[in-house]
Amino acid sequence: MTTTARRQSWDVVRVLAISCVLVQHATHAGPGAHSSLGPMPVVVPIEVGASTLVVVSAYFVCVSMLRARPVRVLRNRAARLLPAYLVAATGTFCVLRLLAPPGWTLLRLPDLLVNLSMLQLWIPGSNMVDFSYWTLPMQLTGFLAAAVLFSTALGRGRPLQVLLWGLVGAPLLIRCAAQDQGPVQVVYSGLALHRAQLFAAGIGIFLWSRNRMSLAHLCALLAAALVAQWLHTEDLPSTLVLAALLAAICLAAAGPDWRLGVLARPIAWLGGISYGVYLVNQEVGYVVMDRVARWGGGPSLELAAFLGSALALGWGLTVLVERPAQRLLAGHSQAGSSGTSPASSPAPPRPVNQASIVVPEPRTTCDSPLPATSHTT
Repeated sequence: MTTTARRQSWDVVRVLAISCVLVQHATHAGPGAHSSLGPMPVVVPIEVGASTLVVVSAYFVCVSMLRARPVRVLRNRAARLLPAYLVAATGTFCVLRLLAPPGWTLLRLPDLLVNLSMLQLWIPGSNMVDFSYWTLPMQLTGFLAAAVLFSTALGRGRPLQVLLWGLVGAPLLIRCAAQDQGPVQVVYSGLALHRAQLFAAGIGIFLWSRNRMSLAHLCALLAAALVAQWLHTEDLPSTLVLAALLAAICLAAAGPDWRLGVLARPIAWLGGISYGVYLVNQEVGYVVMDRVARWGGGPSLELAAFLGSALALGWGLTVLVERPAQRLLAGHSQAGSSGTSPASSPAPPRPVNQASIVVPEPRTTCDSPLPATSHTT
C-alpha cells in the first residue's frame, strides 16, 4: 500500500484534543471527585477532548475503509487499540487497589474482568476502572458498523447521508424512553448513543472533504450534531468549544497543511502518543496528585506531576505495548489510524459551488453504565 506524506495539521488537532482532556481532568474532574487534590491554580471545566477524538476516529475509519478491505481495517484497529487498553486497564486497576487512599475505589477482581471484556457500559451498577474508557466500546462498535456499511449500498450515496441524520436524531428520541432502568436504558448506555452524533460529524466531514457532500449540507449536519450534543450534555460552553474544534477538523481535512516549523517534531511526538496518554492519565494521575499533596507539594506541583506522569506513562505504553502489538498482530502500522496522527493526502479541489459535571462517589463507582454527562467528553 502506498502511503502519503504526513500532514502536520492532524498532529495539531490531536494535541489540542488530548490537551483538553488532560487539563480538564487535572483541574476540574479530579478536584471535583477528590477534595484533597484542590484547589488548582486554574480550573478548566470545558469537556471536549474525548468528543473531538471520537470525531477524528470516525473520519479516519472512513479513510481506512477506502484504502483496505473492511475486515483488514477492523483487524488493524483491534491490533492497535486492544492490547494497549488491556494493559492500561490492568495497570490502572492495580494502582487503584494498591496505592489509592482508603475510600477512593470499590474495585474488585470481577470489576477488572468486566472492564477487560468492555462490558462495563452494558452492566448497570458495574464499577468502572477508569471513566475515560467509555470511548473504547463505543469506537469499536462504530468501527464494526462502518465495516458493515462500507460493504453494502447503505455505505454510499443518499442512504448514507440519511443514516447520518438518523445518528443525530434517533438517540434524542430513544433518550426519552431510556429514563428508567430497563432494556432500553441498557442498550442506550451500552452503545453510548448519546454520543452517536460525533460519529455522524466525523463521517460527514470525510464525505465533504471528498466532494461527496456539499458545504451547505455539512454545515446543517454539524449544526444539528452540536445541538444534539448540547441537549445530551446540557453543557453549552463545552458545545461551543467543540464547534471551534470541528471547524479545525474541517480545515485539517480539506485545507492546506499547517506548517509548524520547529514545533513540528514535538507536536508530532505528542500526537503519536496521544492514545497511550488518554488511557493512563485520569485515575493514575489522581493517585500521583494525591502522593504529591501528601508530600507537601502545592497545587502547581500537583498539576505538573499529573501532566508529567501522563506523558511518561503514555509514552511507555505506546512504545512498549501499542506499537509492538500492532506490528506483531497487523504486520504494519496503518496510515489513518484513529489513535495516532495519521498521514493523509490533500483533498482534491472542490467546485466553486461547494464552497454541570457529574461526580459519583467514590470515583470509580457508577450508578448507571454511562451518565448523560461524564467526566470525559
